[in-house]
Amino acid sequence: MYRGSTIAMGLLFAGLGVLGVSHEAAGQAGQTAQAGPPSKMVMLTDGRDFKNFDQAGNASWHIAERAIVADHGNGYLVTKEPYSDFKLRAEFWADEGTNSGIFIRCDDPQRPSAQSCYEVNIFDANPNKDNATGAIVNVAKVDPVPQTTYRWNVIEIEAKGPQLNVSINGERTASAKDTKHARGRIGLQYASGVIYFRKVEIQPLTAADIAEEASPIYANCQAGFAIIFPGQPQTRDARFTVAAGMDFPAKEYFVAKGGNRYSVTVIDFPNGPYADQQNVVQAMTELGKKGQVSTRAFVEIGVGKPGGQINIAEPNGRQLRASVYSAQHRLLITQAEAVAGDTEALQFEQSIALINRVGQDLDRIAPGNDQIRQYDCR
Repeated sequence: MYRGSTIAMGLLFAGLGVLGVSHEAAGQAGQTAQAGPPSKMVMLTDGRDFKNFDQAGNASWHIAERAIVADHGNGYLVTKEPYSDFKLRAEFWADEGTNSGIFIRCDDPQRPSAQSCYEVNIFDANPNKDNATGAIVNVAKVDPVPQTTYRWNVIEIEAKGPQLNVSINGERTASAKDTKHARGRIGLQYASGVIYFRKVEIQPLTAADIAEEASPIYANCQAGFAIIFPGQPQTRDARFTVAAGMDFPAKEYFVAKGGNRYSVTVIDFPNGPYADQQNVVQAMTELGKKGQVSTRAFVEIGVGKPGGQINIAEPNGRQLRASVYSAQHRLLITQAEAVAGDTEALQFEQSIALINRVGQDLDRIAPGNDQIRQYDCR
C-alpha cells in the first residue's frame, strides 16, 4: 500500500452542547463547517412543524424548543411521500432510556416495524447491544455503541439500491447490502423516554446520482479489506501454517483473468494478538521463495499494524506483486501474478486498504487521511 503514490491516492479517494444551545450555533455535531456547493437536501421539517408527516399510533408528538418532541404514548411520524434511494440527515436529542429510531422504506406506513421497514435504531440502552443506536436492526450490527444521551447528535442514512449506510456524528456505525425493502415511507419513532428531532432533511437520489458516486473498490468489511479487483472475485477455502507449525483455516478471494491471477488471502487468529509482526515476516519469507526478489520492504499501516511489500520475478518470466498486513487479529496476503508491467496488477497492489467492519480505513496517519476514508460494505 504505497500511501504516498499518486496512483494509490487517486484510486482510493473516489448539534453540540446541551438542549439550550441554539440550532444555528449547534451545527453538525463534531464537524467543522466548510464551504462547498449548495446543498441538494430538501427540508422535511426544521423542527417548527410536521406538516410533511402523518401520524401513526398515539405518540405525543408536539413542538417544543424549536424541535419535534414526544415523551409518552407509542407511535410514528410518517412522511407523506415514499422514497426509494436517498440521503437523509437529521438532528436528534435523546434522554436517558430513550427508545426511538428512524424507519425507512416502510411497506406499511400505518404499522411500521423492523419487519416491514429497515429500522435504524436510536436506543443507547438497548439490552441487545448489536441492535443499539446506529444499528440497522437485524441487518447490520453496531459495535461499539455510540453514546448519544443528553446531547444533540446528527444521524445520516444512505439508501442506494441494496446499499445501506448509517453514520452517527460523522462516524460510520453500519454498512450492509440488503434487498428486502426497495421503496416506502420514512418514519420517526417514539417508544419510550424523551426524543427531540429537528432539521430532518432528505435528498432523493437518481440512478445517475448513484452511478456518479459508485466506486470500483470491493470492500469486504467482514474480512477486513478493500481493494480494486479486475472483476467480481470468487471465494475458496484455504489453509495457512504459522511458524510454530499450527494450521489455521483461511479464505481466499480471487480473480483469474487472461492468464493473470489476483488474490487476497485472509487468515483469522481470534485468540491471537491484534497484530503479529512474526506472522508478517514468515509470510514474506514464504512469498520470497517464489522467485527472484526485486524489492522488499517492511511497512506499517498506521500505528501498530505491521506489514510488508515484495516484488518478485518468477521463473516463468511473470511478475508477482505481493503484500502482507496484520491487524484486527488477522493476516492478509495480497498477490498479483501477471505479465511484467500489467496495469491491473499495479492497480490491485496499490489499492489495498485495511478496513473495519463498517468500512472505515484503519490507516489514520498517512498523508491525505485527515478525513477518514469510508467504503460501502459489499
